Amino acid sequence: MNTTYLRFPSQEAWEQAAAAVGVRVNNPTLVEEESVDPDTGDIIPAVYEDNWSWNYYTHDWAVDDVGVIYNDDGVYDPETGDVITPPTPMDGWHVNFKSDQDIDWSGFPVHPQSPYRKFAGD
Repeated sequence: MNTTYLRFPSQEAWEQAAAAVGVRVNNPTLVEEESVDPDTGDIIPAVYEDNWSWNYYTHDWAVDDVGVIYNDDGVYDPETGDVITPPTPMDGWHVNFKSDQDIDWSGFPVHPQSPYRKFAGD
């Protein structure tokens, strides 16, 4: 399996892209069944609530939802380890995707020279 390193502009952008390829799946839960208004006879449609789940690991792929990655620029007190200046975040929401499937991640692949996090065996 090949690893593709991805960077999305935000977590929301990642969630939308993941839903488009089946990594994130919505299985809506019925909250209120369809009914009939007793006064008008109109049908009141059923009400569903989103119920999202993740398919991080299947026989077709593995997903490492890394999230925000921080630069190595934080300053720490050498004696206590307390943060003096917190590290700055890198741009985007980071995801590692391992698969042999040809999935179109248009505009999101990146090619880090030294990946921050890798799958075992990479």
